[in-house]
Amino acid sequence: MEGDSRNSPTLVSYLRVVKRRWWLAALCAVLVPTAAFFFSQRQPAQYESSAEVYFNNQNIAAAVSGIQDSGFWIDNDRALETQANLAQTPEVARRALGAAGISDLSPADVLAETSVEQKGNSDILTFWVTDPDPERARVLADAMAQSFVAGRAELDTDVIKQARADVVARLDELRAERKRKSPAYEALELSEQQLATFETLRTKRASVIRKAETGYQVAPTTKRSTALGVILGLVLGIGLALALDAMDTRIRSGSEVAGRLRLPLLARLPTPPRRLAKRDELVMLAQPTGTHAEAFRMLRTNLAFTELDARARTLLITSAVEKEGKTTTAANLALALARAGRRVALVDLDLRQPYLERFFDLPTTPGVTDVALGNTPLEEALQPIDLGTGRRSSRRNGTGANGRAELGTLDVLVSGPIPPDPGEFVGTRKLADILESLHDDYDAVILDSPPLLRVGDALTLSNRADGIIVVVRLRVARRAMLDEVRRLLLTSPTPALGFVVTGADAGKKDDPYGYGNGYGRVHLLHATETAPPLSGSRMTAGETA
Repeated sequence: MEGDSRNSPTLVSYLRVVKRRWWLAALCAVLVPTAAFFFSQRQPAQYESSAEVYFNNQNIAAAVSGIQDSGFWIDNDRALETQANLAQTPEVARRALGAAGISDLSPADVLAETSVEQKGNSDILTFWVTDPDPERARVLADAMAQSFVAGRAELDTDVIKQARADVVARLDELRAERKRKSPAYEALELSEQQLATFETLRTKRASVIRKAETGYQVAPTTKRSTALGVILGLVLGIGLALALDAMDTRIRSGSEVAGRLRLPLLARLPTPPRRLAKRDELVMLAQPTGTHAEAFRMLRTNLAFTELDARARTLLITSAVEKEGKTTTAANLALALARAGRRVALVDLDLRQPYLERFFDLPTTPGVTDVALGNTPLEEALQPIDLGTGRRSSRRNGTGANGRAELGTLDVLVSGPIPPDPGEFVGTRKLADILESLHDDYDAVILDSPPLLRVGDALTLSNRADGIIVVVRLRVARRAMLDEVRRLLLTSPTPALGFVVTGADAGKKDDPYGYGNGYGRVHLLHATETAPPLSGSRMTAGETA
């Protein structure tokens, strides 16, 4: 199937999808925030408190003592990250519990409630504690900060204390040996003084600069959760709508049909009233002045202007699959043409599932197969229809049931007995002769054929027609079906005149081919209807030129 930009998605098409499935977006926009609200309400209250610790990362000890200290960090961000990790150790949590006097929590529980983060790009660590009790959150935040400061001081001075203790022990040994005046004693004494200074400076590296306050509630955040739920619900609903539309390949608008078939739209036919469909009644007979009948008059007029120069007299009515309304369309179109003054022959060539006789309450025989077999002359098999009642008439011309003159006639040729192989029958010379005879004797010949995608009968019959009309029912036809119909039409020698959309109720705003339903009733000014003639049709005496 050749590509075309008209089939590519656009913002307008996306908006139409959302508009068509607005209920899904609305449902998600209600359900998601509602669920978020109730879930948030069921969550226990949580309070958060924080304390701040300043960490001195400057090498003051080395500057004062002149001793290079490899324990000081050069990379400040790495140093603060390391301190944050050290602050969240079980030992710090254990000390904090002891200092706070809390016995119903374990160090693991405290660590689960605590987080330590660097405050911006500064040398400050913030201790966050979340707890169901606001006061306990404050106490734990302070205790964690103090425990870290104390633990950090011990960690920084442990090695120095041990080194100083070793130096003092050696000094004691030299004193015992009465070597106070030796160079070694003087060197060790200087080292002891330097280590003492170093130890004092290292203990001041971290200090609490802001104590924690009573915790404030951070959960549940019902309002925020509900608001986020609304946004998430809308996004989810729109996403689901687009996903469902992508998976749903049904045709929903006449514009989409036109884009795939590359054919003009001849008419949009609304769904007939249910009571008429149930009784197999045609709108052109049961409600000739209603809006449903007006749609077929529009089809008749558009068809006349579509092929003015093509001399299309024999029209093949087909569809992609069954249940798209092709037989109903063929019957109503035949009535509309006959009421406009045409001599019309309506032939049922759907020899697999014939249906036309039900609309006009006709016997199933004699029909086209009887004529082909030579059992019945064509003139006797054609059954005239009274345009007023829609029933079989004993006359072919004259007055209708209402006593007013009729300018056109409608003769119906039913299928007759179904042949063993309908596909072979539609290609026979005898059927071709019947159709040629009808083509010569009538202004318009309407052929009801099987669906294109089910059997090959319609494509075979297209060789005997002057034009093809494709009937497409919205929400029944699929995109792939129309692509295949397009391919088959390209192989047919007979031109496709256009397509008819069925099941298209008036006023559908998502279809640019739609129109409003403001004309509730059409008042006929005359007993007969007039319309532009089909190409090649003969003008009757009473017809306006």
